[in-house]
Amino acid sequence: MKYRVFLSAFFLFLSPSLSQAEYRVFLLKISKISTDPTKPATDFRLVESTLDPEQYRYYYPVAPDEQVTYIDTWRCYGRTGDFQPLCPNPKGQIPTEENPAP
Repeated sequence: MKYRVFLSAFFLFLSPSLSQAEYRVFLLKISKISTDPTKPATDFRLVESTLDPEQYRYYYPVAPDEQVTYIDTWRCYGRTGDFQPLCPNPKGQIPTEENPAP
């Protein structure tokens, strides 16, 4: 019985502190829907968000004539609380060596 209480206390109080948080960052392209299909849309903005394209449209105001397109995504470790900045895209980092060994 004594061990059961100890194990219950461990799982309730100590194990959450050992767990790690992670989140996903999306790079979204928000552009105007072109009326002329032969001309590509040149007026757009890129946004990094933790919301996917569907969630972003419902959470932030997006004009009806704008489309939200998914460009890239990556995983970050840690918390997003206290207005911490999102982690940078690891694919966009340049290797430090000119010829890295395979």
